[in-house]
Amino acid sequence: MLEKIMNLHILLYCMAALGVLGAIGMLATHLTYRRMIKNTGHLSNLKEKWLNLWKTRDKLLHRMNRLVWYPALLSTVCLGASLFLVTRLNLQEGLPLRYLYVGAAVPVALLLLRQALDFTYKEELVMNSLADYVEQVRTWVEEVPEPQKVDPALQEEVVEKITASIRQTAASGSHFSKMLSPEEEEIMREIIREFMN
Repeated sequence: MLEKIMNLHILLYCMAALGVLGAIGMLATHLTYRRMIKNTGHLSNLKEKWLNLWKTRDKLLHRMNRLVWYPALLSTVCLGASLFLVTRLNLQEGLPLRYLYVGAAVPVALLLLRQALDFTYKEELVMNSLADYVEQVRTWVEEVPEPQKVDPALQEEVVEKITASIRQTAASGSHFSKMLSPEEEEIMREIIREFMN
């Protein structure tokens, strides 16, 4: 069984397949990020745009890193397993250099591809969308008028209207019907004034 694995070069093909899977995964992740940037270009809500860019960017960066390190580590494990099998089986011809070449080329190629497809340089886009959002919020806050002092006569008029409305409701037999005493009515007026301030 072990000799058949070495004769069919299964571990060599596994190392090559891991390299190809890692490269295809990184290309797909890179294309996903580019598509996401294109799709957020039409969003008018700056907060939503910034949050989408930030969350998706982090998720895709983690995926990109996993697509480099997992295949590279598994390829190294396959190289180690092939070295172990050669020494265990005492093969006369030894381990072909193809195993060493592929075992070293897969991690290096994945790291180089990771650097070539890196989208962290697009931090400027994320930061620009955040700056636009902060500027919009700052402008909105500046436009909000400061609360002005309420005219005491107007406040008393509003309190009187609300109290009269509660008195009418109390007279009609609702759950306010027990609030007809003058002390309770004064407490109610104080609560309304406090709420208005």
